[in-house]
Amino acid sequence: MIQKSVGIDALQFAIPSLYLPIPELAVKRNIEPAKLVKGLGLMEMAVCDYNQDATTLAADAAWKVIEENDIQPGEIGRLYLGTESAVDAAKPTATYVLGILESRFEAKFGKRSMMHCDAVDMTFACVGGVDAFQNALDWIRLGENRKALVIASDVAKYDPNSAGEYTQGAGAVTLWLTENPRVAEVSTHWGVAIESVSDFFKPRRTFAKAYLLKEAAKLLGKEISQSDAEQLVASASDDFWGTPEAYIDQFREAPVFDGPYSNSCYQNRVREALGMYMNLTGEHPTKDWNALIFHLPYAFQGRRMWPDIALDLWSERGAIAEIETAIGLSYTEENRVEFVRAWSKSDHYRSYVSNNIADGEYASGRIGNMYTASIFMALISTLDRAAQKETDITGSKIGALSYGSGSKSKVFHFIVREGWKDAANKCQLDAVLSSRTPIDFSMYEKLHQRAVNQSVVKSDTTILSAVETDGNRKGYRLYQ
Repeated sequence: MIQKSVGIDALQFAIPSLYLPIPELAVKRNIEPAKLVKGLGLMEMAVCDYNQDATTLAADAAWKVIEENDIQPGEIGRLYLGTESAVDAAKPTATYVLGILESRFEAKFGKRSMMHCDAVDMTFACVGGVDAFQNALDWIRLGENRKALVIASDVAKYDPNSAGEYTQGAGAVTLWLTENPRVAEVSTHWGVAIESVSDFFKPRRTFAKAYLLKEAAKLLGKEISQSDAEQLVASASDDFWGTPEAYIDQFREAPVFDGPYSNSCYQNRVREALGMYMNLTGEHPTKDWNALIFHLPYAFQGRRMWPDIALDLWSERGAIAEIETAIGLSYTEENRVEFVRAWSKSDHYRSYVSNNIADGEYASGRIGNMYTASIFMALISTLDRAAQKETDITGSKIGALSYGSGSKSKVFHFIVREGWKDAANKCQLDAVLSSRTPIDFSMYEKLHQRAVNQSVVKSDTTILSAVETDGNRKGYRLYQ
C-alpha cells in the first residue's frame, strides 16, 4: 500500500501583546538572574493582557493561516484544538474559536459557513496538541483531499514564588494539514509511552461552606463556632453561594506539581517512546535526525534532559569512545552519573546542542512555556533560525520528542519540504517578538492576580469583550 504524503502545508503563531523581562522577575523574587537566563535559557515571559486567553490566542493564530493561504471555510474539515487552558468545563474552546472564525467569514460566505466542520478539544496536559495533530493526520490519510486546522493554545500560569513561576508563558500555534504538504511531511510511525503519575495536575479544590465562613470571620477579628457556621450556611440562599451543595469547588489554572519528579517522568516517557519509535522505524536519532525539537517547559529543558538518553544511543551504535576521548573519561555503569554530567558540560556536547537543538530553543527563551503549543513553536523556531542563517534545510529530518504530564510521550519526525522558508518568513518571528510591549513587575503582579479591569495596551487582535452575567447565559463568553 502506497502511503500518502501528509503533513504541514502552512503554519502560524500568536502570542500575548505583553511580556515581562526575566531579569526583573528574578530580582523581585531574590533569584540570581544568571541562574534563569544562562542556566535555563529564559529571557522574556509572555503575559496575557486583561482581555486575552487561550481562545483569543487560538483564533488569532488560526486567522493568520487562513488569510495568508486564502483558505475557504468549506475546505476546513476539522478544527481540533489541544489545550489545558480550556475556558469552559463542557463547551469546547474549539467551538468558541469556530464561532470567531465564522463571524469573520460571514461577510463573504454568509452565516454558519463552517457548519460541517468537526471541532473538538483534546486535553492531556502539554501533549494534547500533539494528540490533536496525530488524530487529524490519520483522518487525512484515510480520505481523499481532506484538510484540517489543528491549533495548540495555552496560558501557563503558576503560583507566585513557586518554582514554576519563572517558566510561565502563553501562546498558540496553528497548523494547516493537507496531503502533499509544502512545509513538512510527518512520519507514519510514532512511538508512544504512558504511565499514570502525579507529577503535575490541576485538581478541583474543595472547601466546606462552614469552613469558609469561619475563616472569613477570623479576617473580621471574630470567632464563630462550627454549629453557628452551619446555621449561617443553612440560612444563606443558594444565590449567595452559587450552589446548594455543602461544599464549594474551586478550579485554578495554577497546577499542583513536583518539578524534579516531573523531569524524571519526562525523561522516562521519552526514553520509552523513543525505544518504540526506533523499533518501528529502524532509525537512529544520533545519525538519522538532522535536528531535534522538544516540549520545552523552559528553553533549556531539552538539552538538559537529553544527555542521559543520548549516552545510550551513542553506546548502541558503538560510538561511546568518541565521547570518552572528548571528555577524557572512560565510561562504566558505576560512574554513569559523573560521566553524563561531564559530557553535558563539555565542548563536545555543546557543539552537538548548537548543531541539533539550539535553534528550536530560541522562541521558548523569548516567550516561556506554551504548554501544548511548545513543541510546535520549537518547529517554527527551528525553521526561522535556518532561514535567518540562510541554511537550506530542505529534506532534513527533524525528530520530535513530545511530553505531557500525567504522563505520556509521543515521538515522531518531520521531513522538511521545499516551502519551509516561505512559511518561516511569513511567521516573522523576530518582528512579532519585537512588537510586544514590556511591562514592569508591578503590572505583572496585577495581571497575575486579575486585579485589573481594562487592557494594558490597545491592539487589533481578538479579545474577550464580555462575560454574560444573567439567566441561562451566565458565564458565557463573548469575543470580538
